[in-house]
Amino acid sequence: MKSSPIRIFLLLGLISITGALITQLFWLQKAMVEKGNNFDDNVILSLRRVAEHLDVSSTNSIITLEVVRKVSDRTFQLSVYDKVDCNVLEYYLRTELSYPSLDVGFTYYILEAETEKEVFHKDVDLKDQKNLYAVSTDLPVFTQGAHNVLIYFPTRAEYIGVKMTIWIFSSFILLVVTFVFVYTIFIILRQFRLVEMQKDFVNNMAHEFKTPISTINISAETLSHSDILQNPDRLYNYVNIIKNETNRLRNQVDKLLQIAKMESDKIDLHVEEINLHALILELLPNLRIRIDELQGQLVLKLDAKHHLIMADRVHLVNILYNLVDNAVKYTEQAPVIEIHTWTEASELNLSVKDYGIGIAEEYRKKVFDKFFRVPTGNIHNVKGFGLGLHYLKLVVTAHKWKIKLESEINKGSNFIITIPFLKKESTHGNN
Repeated sequence: MKSSPIRIFLLLGLISITGALITQLFWLQKAMVEKGNNFDDNVILSLRRVAEHLDVSSTNSIITLEVVRKVSDRTFQLSVYDKVDCNVLEYYLRTELSYPSLDVGFTYYILEAETEKEVFHKDVDLKDQKNLYAVSTDLPVFTQGAHNVLIYFPTRAEYIGVKMTIWIFSSFILLVVTFVFVYTIFIILRQFRLVEMQKDFVNNMAHEFKTPISTINISAETLSHSDILQNPDRLYNYVNIIKNETNRLRNQVDKLLQIAKMESDKIDLHVEEINLHALILELLPNLRIRIDELQGQLVLKLDAKHHLIMADRVHLVNILYNLVDNAVKYTEQAPVIEIHTWTEASELNLSVKDYGIGIAEEYRKKVFDKFFRVPTGNIHNVKGFGLGLHYLKLVVTAHKWKIKLESEINKGSNFIITIPFLKKESTHGNN
């Protein structure tokens, strides 16, 4: 395929940019861990210096190598085995924690070592430069027993995030670029698919138009002979052929124009009250023509107790013709087609079921796409533009109905349309 190199290029591009994004996120995570470790190391070193200062200012000694312990990401513990003068403690906490330029506010708690009961706590703002080196005199002093000091940093994550601003911003930009690239790939592949479908549509349209045009041309050449006037029956037959083929061309053109109109959201529904059973019986002779030619059967199961609905008559008729026509075209032997109606809750269900070639699972969601036709080996052995089911979906959506497809290979397909009905008994019975 001509598009293969482009697909390979897009795939390689996607792999490359995804790899770059994964690498960026990996190093971002590593950098955040490193920044966190640096923060913890600075805090621990600062608290050890605080412990040393307290040791010098105390009457007894403390074990400075084991007095500092990390409790959690935001909490550190400083053990004090002598009296705790909060005035001195806070001064050293301010000066030592501001030394590595942490500038992170914290809260310190004084706990009794044995009971872990809190006896005092205070919030400290290191950004307050005026009071950074001030020594308080009104804070409590604890002289009985050993105490633990917990230093809690509530904004640790935000502090690390600020330090990681460039990393985070670059990762965000790369993430956006990756999203845009992936979305672009999606759009390109979608356009490829549409181009391929349109090519199939043009080929199908050419074959659909070629047959009636050729037939009209042959008939016109025959009518141009003077001896045709001597055979009125033959003349009449050729005139009918031209008329029928012209109507066929006109119907195909009308279908294309109808689809274009509906795609532009200009469809006008002329909704009216319709007796669905009566409409099906009215259309029955025309629906049976093609089926009878192929020695098939059209089975009616009109079981719905309520069959009055609100619908556009023209589009509803087209739906029935399209479903029956598809059922005939995709059945290799004599077609057996069932039209079934039944009632569930406040809804009427209409199904058209065949026992034909069926639709593979990978194509069931695509059959309603514009121009899509299920591959059948020979693309021209079944005529059509790939618009019938798309038209059906548009009509169902316009009426705010629901449609479901049940199908299995070599066992047939069943199209089920769910329609809200008018909650009153039909005056025509069930027929």
